[in-house]
Amino acid sequence: MFTTSLDHSPQWLRIGILLLSTQICSATLLYSTYRFNPLEHLGGVAPYFEPQDPPASPSAPQGCAPVRAAYLSRHAAIYANDFDYEEYLEPFISKLENHTGIDWTKIPTLNFLAGWTAPITDAEQELLTRVGKVEAAQLGATLSFRYPNLKLPAHVWTSSAERTYKSAQSLVRGLETDDNGIRVISIYESEKAGANSLTPYKSCPAYSSSAGSDQSSVYLEKFTAPIVARLDALAPEFNFTSNDVYGMMELCGYESVIRGRSPFCDLGLFSPDDWLGWEYTADIQYHYNVGYGNRVSGFVGLPWLNATASLLLGSHGDEDMYVSFTHRELPPMVAVAMGLFNNSAFGGSEAAVNDTMPLDRINYRRAWKSSHLLPFLGNLAIERLDCKGTYGYDDGEYYRVLVNSAPQPLPDCADGPGASCSRSGFERYVQDRVDMFRGFSERCGVDYDNSTDVLSIYTNPDLGNGTLTYCMYLCILVVSSSSARVPGIMSALLCSAPLRSVLFCSVQLSYPSLALNKAAVGNEHLKRASQETMAPRTSIAECRELVDSSNRILVLCGAGLSAASGLPTFRGAGGLWRNHEPTSLATPAAFKADPALVWLFYAWRKHMALGAQPNPGHYALAEMAKKKENFLCLTQNVDGLSPRAGHPEEKLRLLHGSILDIKCFDECGYAERHNLADPLCPALAPASEDYPPDQTMPLLDPNIPTPKIELHALPHCPNCKTGLLRPGVVWFEEALDSDMLNEIDEWIARDRIDLMIVVGTSSAVFPAAGYAYDAQQMGAIIAVVNPDPDSAEDLTSDDFFFQADAAEVLPLLFEGVIGTMDENGQFGGK
Repeated sequence: MFTTSLDHSPQWLRIGILLLSTQICSATLLYSTYRFNPLEHLGGVAPYFEPQDPPASPSAPQGCAPVRAAYLSRHAAIYANDFDYEEYLEPFISKLENHTGIDWTKIPTLNFLAGWTAPITDAEQELLTRVGKVEAAQLGATLSFRYPNLKLPAHVWTSSAERTYKSAQSLVRGLETDDNGIRVISIYESEKAGANSLTPYKSCPAYSSSAGSDQSSVYLEKFTAPIVARLDALAPEFNFTSNDVYGMMELCGYESVIRGRSPFCDLGLFSPDDWLGWEYTADIQYHYNVGYGNRVSGFVGLPWLNATASLLLGSHGDEDMYVSFTHRELPPMVAVAMGLFNNSAFGGSEAAVNDTMPLDRINYRRAWKSSHLLPFLGNLAIERLDCKGTYGYDDGEYYRVLVNSAPQPLPDCADGPGASCSRSGFERYVQDRVDMFRGFSERCGVDYDNSTDVLSIYTNPDLGNGTLTYCMYLCILVVSSSSARVPGIMSALLCSAPLRSVLFCSVQLSYPSLALNKAAVGNEHLKRASQETMAPRTSIAECRELVDSSNRILVLCGAGLSAASGLPTFRGAGGLWRNHEPTSLATPAAFKADPALVWLFYAWRKHMALGAQPNPGHYALAEMAKKKENFLCLTQNVDGLSPRAGHPEEKLRLLHGSILDIKCFDECGYAERHNLADPLCPALAPASEDYPPDQTMPLLDPNIPTPKIELHALPHCPNCKTGLLRPGVVWFEEALDSDMLNEIDEWIARDRIDLMIVVGTSSAVFPAAGYAYDAQQMGAIIAVVNPDPDSAEDLTSDDFFFQADAAEVLPLLFEGVIGTMDENGQFGGK
């Protein structure tokens, strides 16, 4: 056979041959109906689509009508998953930005890179895109059309991440025909909730988020090898890698849901076979991570199936429609618990299911396809049907499962019309699945107390009709021997009884919703509470007049207040701190396991805080506190900038503590406030080093080992002599200061609050959402100061929204009370 090599051929010839071969790869013959869309083969990165797998009709079978339905949906499209961004996208984008010497305009199929700009930044990852909001709203509208005879749900449940919460909000907008008041109930993503959450895999120690990486990397190298060779022949200076190729193909999906289209989707760049290789690599990952290749998948997925089946089979239900939002891990685990998309379902056994996902070649006939199960907004539904006069079938109840609108036959239960299952058959089916996958806590190897194998969020009387569950970034558990009540720091206006116990982000919080009536709040307040959400006001002058005339003002501050001071985000560059999720370092357990690492993290944050200066926003709030008698500021910030701005201590509450405080970890009672030592001890000096902007601090470089610090070199308590000192901040799973919260309760309960100002924190993130909700119910005016336009959601035309930096806006809003600020940062001028 005659062979030749392109290695020594002229570049124009190499490029021409490669381009011709690419065009042939994607060409079709005359009269061929072959079509290929890469966006339908991108697994968990695919925009929402309905794969029609199988191609059965989603309409109810002849003679049948849905009478109840339950949906479990993944969140809608986001800018990028954090792992994808850090592992594939950001490295490729940085590499591209550093290779400025390549003239991409002369390279076919890659010439778009000459003017291409990245559609995403580190700050945007994990956020819902505009397309995502539209997708979720469209799903809401679809459900209203699909179930015209079902009453609208009173609640929609969601896990507590912003992207799932925003997806739920968007769905509600599409589902409601008018302002029916569907409540979004947020369930905290706890690591110790057992099966009783919408993210039970996080509470399963036996589950690892990295499972499947080893297996998928095998096929990744195989399918990308020829692509790397082809691209290297086009642009040898770039030195393409397998991860580069994988990231470029991921950009097809991510860029499409951000900008509406992407040049990376061009079949002249990657052929259909290339895309099928990418899809299979993703399918292997999901198979071993959340599919049949993971021994705990069915055990994690069963609680939702069991709880939902009970809701649908019951003679009476609080809802006709149950809708829940989660992340991409749970729906496929539920699918495993249900026996769906099982490669071994017909022939072979589940024990040999891994053999159906070989690592050296694609199984084209597999049932397990993540693109069909897990696109953005991928959803799994169970319907209860009432069938009468259906030809060939008895009248009665039948149950049907839909995945992305495609009816799915259930294993050993196919005695109804249109892939449905009779009630008796469905009951037997559910019991069989329970027998197969019962025992969440045991199989997960739960090592914490108070675990449960039951999902009860839908039936808990505290969370049912007329109740709310709020547990986002500030999570509170109210334990009272008397009647339940609204927690004070979540309710700006309606608090009276004292709090009994408050935990920071560790468990679910539930509290009764506000039972407003005319006797309680008056006609005017009720009218405002039911007012249709409209664009808020943006006039500085109007808001300034309100500030001047207001008697009692409550302010809630978040990280946005300190943005103008130049402080880095809590997460740091790349979303991680030395490859650690920052929140994983903010727990007592983390400190026990590695106190040196946790201390280095907080010593670095303290050094950055001490190097920053209060900005005009801090000073304006401090001056307002001095001038307004009935003024209280609650801050979630731990950076110490508000106290350093001279904010009166009696009018400032540090909800999460201060990074400048230290206390004994063994709780002997020792505490020291406002410790400015930097570093706190010699061993922590590496966290206090300063480097030029163009140099990376060694401590922040995950490729450089952390300094080895012996336990005795860390700061110890001078009181008990044995315990370690720790930062004086509130960690996850810790109680907030009960005395402080009682003081806030007492302040709030004194009288009506005229104005609530939310500064630098999203009104969709708690406690801001709790404040905004309660204040609006009582007719109070809300003023939000935040550069994020999404923070204006749920504000009315009576409220104010200023899409700007707090350092610029707050001095202007307060000018009538504190005067203007001079060049020395002093107020009083006119």
